[in-house]
Amino acid sequence: MKISNGIALAAAMALTPFAAAEVDLAWTGMGPYEEGFWSYDDGVSWDSPDRGTGLYGLLGLSVFNGGEYEGYCYEIEAPVSEAPVPYSILSIDDYNAELQARFSFVANLYDTWYEEAKIAAPEVRNAIGAALALLTNELMEENYDFIPGTWLVEDVQLQSSTTMGAVQFSGMTAEVEFFYGEMLLGLDFGTQEQMDGLVMYVSEEGFQAFVGYVPAPSALALLGLSGLASRRRRNA
Repeated sequence: MKISNGIALAAAMALTPFAAAEVDLAWTGMGPYEEGFWSYDDGVSWDSPDRGTGLYGLLGLSVFNGGEYEGYCYEIEAPVSEAPVPYSILSIDDYNAELQARFSFVANLYDTWYEEAKIAAPEVRNAIGAALALLTNELMEENYDFIPGTWLVEDVQLQSSTTMGAVQFSGMTAEVEFFYGEMLLGLDFGTQEQMDGLVMYVSEEGFQAFVGYVPAPSALALLGLSGLASRRRRNA
Protein backbone atom coordinates (compact mmCIF):
# COMPACT_ATOMS: atom_id res chain seq x y z
CA MET A 1 0.00 0.00 0.00
CA LYS A 2 1.14 3.53 -0.68
CA ILE A 3 1.66 5.90 2.22
CA SER A 4 -1.24 8.35 2.48
CA ASN A 5 -1.73 11.88 3.83
CA GLY A 6 1.58 13.16 2.48
CA ILE A 7 3.60 10.97 4.82
CA ALA A 8 5.99 9.84 2.09
CA LEU A 9 6.84 13.42 1.18
CA ALA A 10 7.20 14.43 4.81
CA ALA A 11 9.47 11.47 5.44
CA ALA A 12 11.71 12.33 2.51
CA MET A 13 11.98 15.94 3.66
CA ALA A 14 12.80 14.86 7.20
CA LEU A 15 15.85 12.83 6.24
CA THR A 16 19.35 14.22 6.70
CA PRO A 17 22.69 12.59 5.79
CA PHE A 18 22.94 11.51 9.44
CA ALA A 19 19.32 10.41 9.96
CA ALA A 20 19.45 6.94 8.47
CA ALA A 21 21.71 4.01 7.83
CA GLU A 22 21.32 1.94 4.69
CA VAL A 23 21.27 -1.82 4.32
CA ASP A 24 20.70 -4.13 1.34
CA LEU A 25 17.71 -6.42 1.88
CA ALA A 26 16.33 -9.32 -0.14
CA TRP A 27 12.92 -10.84 0.60
CA THR A 28 13.40 -14.53 1.43
CA GLY A 29 9.97 -15.67 2.60
CA MET A 30 7.29 -15.37 5.24
CA GLY A 31 7.00 -15.95 8.95
CA PRO A 32 3.50 -16.49 10.44
CA TYR A 33 0.99 -15.51 7.75
CA GLU A 34 -2.31 -16.30 6.06
CA GLU A 35 -3.55 -15.76 2.54
CA GLY A 36 -6.19 -13.12 1.98
CA PHE A 37 -7.34 -10.17 -0.10
CA TRP A 38 -6.57 -6.50 0.37
CA SER A 39 -7.88 -3.23 -1.00
CA TYR A 40 -6.47 0.28 -0.54
CA ASP A 41 -7.88 3.61 -1.71
CA ASP A 42 -6.13 6.59 -0.17
CA GLY A 43 -8.80 8.92 -1.54
CA VAL A 44 -11.59 7.77 0.77
CA SER A 45 -12.33 8.34 4.45
CA TRP A 46 -12.10 5.89 7.34
CA ASP A 47 -15.87 5.20 7.21
CA SER A 48 -16.17 4.46 3.48
CA PRO A 49 -18.20 1.28 2.80
CA ASP A 50 -16.96 -2.23 2.08
CA ARG A 51 -15.56 -2.45 -1.46
CA GLY A 52 -15.74 -6.23 -1.60
CA THR A 53 -12.94 -8.62 -2.52
CA GLY A 54 -9.66 -6.95 -3.41
CA LEU A 55 -6.31 -8.28 -4.61
CA TYR A 56 -4.72 -11.50 -3.38
CA GLY A 57 -1.78 -11.32 -1.00
CA LEU A 58 0.28 -13.05 1.69
CA LEU A 59 -0.51 -11.21 4.92
CA GLY A 60 1.92 -11.69 7.77
CA LEU A 61 5.55 -11.36 8.82
CA SER A 62 7.96 -10.70 5.93
CA VAL A 63 11.46 -12.17 6.26
CA PHE A 64 14.57 -10.67 4.66
CA ASN A 65 18.15 -11.90 4.25
CA GLY A 66 17.28 -15.36 5.49
CA GLY A 67 15.88 -14.11 8.80
CA GLU A 68 18.46 -11.47 9.67
CA TYR A 69 15.77 -8.81 9.20
CA GLU A 70 11.99 -9.09 9.43
CA GLY A 71 8.89 -6.98 9.93
CA TYR A 72 5.33 -6.21 8.97
CA CYS A 73 4.78 -4.41 5.69
CA TYR A 74 2.71 -1.25 5.41
CA GLU A 75 2.98 -0.90 1.62
CA ILE A 76 1.37 -4.13 0.48
CA GLU A 77 0.67 -2.61 -2.93
CA ALA A 78 4.42 -2.38 -3.55
CA PRO A 79 6.41 -5.44 -4.68
CA VAL A 80 9.12 -7.28 -2.80
CA SER A 81 12.52 -8.02 -4.29
CA GLU A 82 14.25 -11.38 -4.06
CA ALA A 83 17.45 -9.61 -5.10
CA PRO A 84 19.19 -7.29 -2.60
CA VAL A 85 17.96 -3.69 -2.80
CA PRO A 86 18.89 -0.72 -0.57
CA TYR A 87 16.70 0.21 2.39
CA SER A 88 17.04 3.11 4.80
CA ILE A 89 16.56 2.33 8.51
CA LEU A 90 14.57 5.14 10.11
CA SER A 91 13.54 5.78 13.71
CA ILE A 92 10.49 7.66 14.97
CA ASP A 93 12.50 10.89 15.24
CA ASP A 94 12.89 10.98 11.46
CA TYR A 95 9.18 11.63 10.85
CA ASN A 96 6.48 14.25 11.34
CA ALA A 97 4.04 14.37 14.28
CA GLU A 98 1.30 12.38 12.55
CA LEU A 99 3.48 9.42 11.67
CA GLN A 100 5.05 9.54 15.11
CA ALA A 101 1.58 9.06 16.61
CA ARG A 102 0.88 6.15 14.28
CA PHE A 103 4.28 4.64 15.06
CA SER A 104 3.56 4.95 18.78
CA PHE A 105 0.45 2.78 18.47
CA VAL A 106 2.39 0.22 16.45
CA ALA A 107 5.09 0.11 19.14
CA ASN A 108 2.49 -0.63 21.81
CA LEU A 109 0.91 -3.29 19.61
CA TYR A 110 4.21 -5.03 18.92
CA ASP A 111 5.25 -4.99 22.57
CA THR A 112 2.47 -7.50 23.26
CA TRP A 113 2.10 -9.40 20.01
CA TYR A 114 5.29 -9.36 17.90
CA GLU A 115 7.03 -12.26 19.61
CA GLU A 116 3.72 -13.94 20.47
CA ALA A 117 3.06 -14.43 16.76
CA LYS A 118 6.21 -16.54 16.50
CA ILE A 119 5.92 -18.63 19.67
CA ALA A 120 2.17 -19.20 19.89
CA ALA A 121 0.65 -22.64 19.38
CA PRO A 122 0.79 -23.78 15.74
CA GLU A 123 -2.99 -23.66 15.35
CA VAL A 124 -3.13 -19.90 16.04
CA ARG A 125 0.36 -18.70 15.09
CA ASN A 126 -0.51 -17.82 11.51
CA ALA A 127 -3.72 -16.09 12.52
CA ILE A 128 -1.84 -13.84 14.97
CA GLY A 129 0.75 -12.98 12.32
CA ALA A 130 -1.94 -12.13 9.77
CA ALA A 131 -3.88 -10.03 12.29
CA LEU A 132 -0.69 -8.09 13.08
CA ALA A 133 -0.18 -7.42 9.38
CA LEU A 134 -3.76 -6.15 9.03
CA LEU A 135 -3.60 -3.82 12.01
CA THR A 136 -0.12 -2.56 11.09
CA ASN A 137 -1.45 -1.44 7.71
CA GLU A 138 -4.52 0.08 9.35
CA LEU A 139 -2.55 2.06 11.90
CA MET A 140 0.03 3.30 9.42
CA GLU A 141 -2.24 4.13 6.47
CA GLU A 142 -5.90 4.57 7.37
CA ASN A 143 -7.32 8.04 6.71
CA TYR A 144 -8.30 8.70 10.30
CA ASP A 145 -10.43 11.80 10.87
CA PHE A 146 -8.48 13.70 13.53
CA ILE A 147 -7.63 17.31 14.16
CA PRO A 148 -3.82 17.51 14.38
CA GLY A 149 -2.66 17.01 17.95
CA THR A 150 -5.89 15.39 19.15
CA TRP A 151 -5.20 11.71 18.57
CA LEU A 152 -7.12 9.58 21.09
CA VAL A 153 -6.94 5.83 21.62
CA GLU A 154 -10.74 5.58 21.57
CA ASP A 155 -10.91 7.35 18.19
CA VAL A 156 -8.32 5.03 16.67
CA GLN A 157 -10.28 2.03 17.92
CA LEU A 158 -13.56 3.44 16.60
CA GLN A 159 -12.14 4.30 13.18
CA SER A 160 -10.25 1.02 12.59
CA SER A 161 -11.89 -1.84 10.73
CA THR A 162 -11.02 -4.63 8.29
CA THR A 163 -14.12 -3.94 6.16
CA MET A 164 -14.43 -0.12 6.07
CA GLY A 165 -12.24 2.81 5.13
CA ALA A 166 -9.18 3.31 2.96
CA VAL A 167 -7.59 0.05 4.15
CA GLN A 168 -9.74 -3.07 3.79
CA PHE A 169 -9.17 -6.82 4.00
CA SER A 170 -11.30 -9.85 3.22
CA GLY A 171 -11.10 -13.63 2.91
CA MET A 172 -9.44 -14.05 6.29
CA THR A 173 -10.30 -16.79 8.77
CA ALA A 174 -12.44 -16.22 11.85
CA GLU A 175 -9.30 -16.58 13.98
CA VAL A 176 -7.66 -13.64 12.23
CA GLU A 177 -10.73 -11.48 12.84
CA PHE A 178 -10.74 -12.55 16.49
CA PHE A 179 -7.11 -11.62 17.10
CA TYR A 180 -7.51 -8.37 15.16
CA GLY A 181 -10.30 -7.45 17.57
CA GLU A 182 -8.24 -8.42 20.61
CA MET A 183 -5.28 -6.38 19.40
CA LEU A 184 -7.45 -3.35 18.70
CA LEU A 185 -9.18 -3.60 22.08
CA GLY A 186 -5.84 -3.60 23.93
CA LEU A 187 -4.28 -0.78 21.90
CA ASP A 188 -2.68 2.22 23.59
CA PHE A 189 0.02 4.81 23.00
CA GLY A 190 3.50 3.34 23.10
CA THR A 191 5.98 4.21 25.81
CA GLN A 192 9.51 5.32 25.01
CA GLU A 193 10.74 1.92 26.13
CA GLN A 194 8.38 0.21 23.69
CA MET A 195 9.57 2.44 20.86
CA ASP A 196 13.28 1.84 21.50
CA GLY A 197 14.67 -0.48 18.86
CA LEU A 198 11.57 -0.31 16.66
CA VAL A 199 12.31 1.19 13.24
CA MET A 200 10.93 1.61 9.75
CA TYR A 201 12.71 0.07 6.78
CA VAL A 202 12.02 2.24 3.74
CA SER A 203 12.98 1.51 0.14
CA GLU A 204 13.87 4.44 -2.08
CA GLU A 205 13.25 2.24 -5.13
CA GLY A 206 9.53 1.59 -4.53
CA PHE A 207 9.65 -1.77 -2.77
CA GLN A 208 7.59 -2.62 0.30
CA ALA A 209 8.30 -0.58 3.42
CA PHE A 210 7.97 -2.39 6.72
CA VAL A 211 8.16 -1.94 10.49
CA GLY A 212 10.44 -4.18 12.56
CA TYR A 213 13.09 -4.30 15.23
CA VAL A 214 16.74 -3.52 14.69
CA PRO A 215 19.11 -6.50 14.43
CA ALA A 216 21.66 -7.69 16.97
CA PRO A 217 24.03 -5.03 18.41
CA SER A 218 27.01 -6.43 16.48
CA ALA A 219 25.20 -5.83 13.19
CA LEU A 220 24.04 -2.41 14.33
CA ALA A 221 27.57 -1.31 15.06
CA LEU A 222 28.44 -1.90 11.42
CA LEU A 223 25.48 0.30 10.43
CA GLY A 224 26.31 3.06 12.86
CA LEU A 225 23.04 2.46 14.72
CA SER A 226 24.31 1.04 17.99
CA GLY A 227 22.32 3.63 19.94
CA LEU A 228 19.07 2.06 18.73
CA ALA A 229 19.92 -1.21 20.42
CA SER A 230 19.24 0.08 23.92
CA ARG A 231 16.33 -2.30 24.10
CA ARG A 232 15.52 -5.38 22.02
CA ARG A 233 12.12 -6.97 22.25
CA ARG A 234 11.59 -8.73 25.55
CA ASN A 235 10.95 -12.46 25.37
CA ALA A 236 7.29 -13.29 25.82
